[in-house]
Amino acid sequence: MYFEGTISIDPSQLTHIEKVKPTKAFKRVFYYLTLGNVSDQVEKETFTAVSILQQLNDVLIHLGIDNIVRLSHDGIDFYLDKYGKEGDLKEAFDKYDLEIDHSMSTHYEKLVMVMEHDDTTFKYLLEIDINRTHKVGEYPIEMKVTGLLNQFKKSDKDRAAVESEMSDIFKDQEAYNKFKASKQYEFEQFLNEIKMAIIKLMKVDDVITKTKTKVVVPKNKVQEESDIRYDQSFGQYGVHYGYYGFSDFLFYSMLWSNMSHTNNITMYETHLESDMGEELGFFDEVDTSSDYFNDEVETDYHDLETESEDYSSDDFESNDTGFESTEDSGSWFDFGGDSDSDWGGFDDFDSDW
Repeated sequence: MYFEGTISIDPSQLTHIEKVKPTKAFKRVFYYLTLGNVSDQVEKETFTAVSILQQLNDVLIHLGIDNIVRLSHDGIDFYLDKYGKEGDLKEAFDKYDLEIDHSMSTHYEKLVMVMEHDDTTFKYLLEIDINRTHKVGEYPIEMKVTGLLNQFKKSDKDRAAVESEMSDIFKDQEAYNKFKASKQYEFEQFLNEIKMAIIKLMKVDDVITKTKTKVVVPKNKVQEESDIRYDQSFGQYGVHYGYYGFSDFLFYSMLWSNMSHTNNITMYETHLESDMGEELGFFDEVDTSSDYFNDEVETDYHDLETESEDYSSDDFESNDTGFESTEDSGSWFDFGGDSDSDWGGFDDFDSDW
C-alpha cells in the first residue's frame, strides 16, 4: 500500500480557444466533410515554460523540496539524476535555462518535473506535469504526489525481515484499518501544505486535491529488489520508472497484497495496480482471500481487470469473487455531454476504426 495524491492547478493566465483536428477516425471524417467547421476545443495557455518553472521553484523551495530527479521538455530529458544527487534543483534549472532557446520555451506541449522528498513518515516522489495544450475545463498543471512508507525501507534486509516489520499491521482487520487511516491522514496533511504554498506563492484561480490508496498486485513473487519490474517506456515518469534509490522504498509495496491474502484482510476504497503501474481498477471492497493476491500463484492481470469490469456498478453490486467496485465506465465517444455540441448523441458508434 502507498498513497497517491493529485493536485490540479489552474494558473491565473489568459487563455484562448484554438481549434485542433479531432483525433478519432470517425471524427476526422466529419472534420474533412465539414471543412474543419467542427472540432474539439482545447485551451492554449499563454504562459511560457520558464515563467511557470520559476513560480513552481518558489513553491518547492518554500517547502524545503530541492531534490530534483528529472526535468523533461516534450519528452526530451534535460536533466535525469542517475546518482542520487541532493539539493540539485538549482543545477537542473540552470542547465535547462542555458540549453533552451526562446522558441522552445514558448512553443512546448508538455513539461515534466520529477522531485523527491522525505519526512518522518514518507518517501515522496512528486511528478509535476505542465501541459500547454489541454481540453477545455481541464487544469494545465497537475502534480502527482506518491507517498511510500519509509519505515519499511529495505536497505540490506531480506524479505522475511521486512515482512516481520510489517506484521503488526496485518494482525487483524482493526489494526489494518487504523494504520491505513492514520497514514492517510498524515499524507493528506502534506498535500494540504503543498496546496497552501501554491495558493500563497503562485497566481492561481483554483487548486483541487484528490487522494488515492493504491495496492500493488505483483505478477510474480518479489523476493529481492532485483525482482522488481519497471516501466521506462516513453512518457513514463512515475514511481514505477525505477529512479535511483527508490527500489528500497518500493520493495515493501510488492509484499503488501500477499500479506493481506495470508492474513485475510479486506481492503476498502482501494485502487489496484500491476507491479509496473498499470491501473487494474478501483474497488470499494476487496476480499483478498482470492488467489489474485497470493504471490505463489502468477497473477493474470487480464482476468483481474475483467473482474473489475464485470462487477462495476454504481450500486456496489456484490459477487462471489469478493470484489465490489465503484469504477465508472465510459466510452471514448463521450465528448463531454454538451447538448449544443455537434458531437453529442453518437453513443451507438462505439468503434475506433
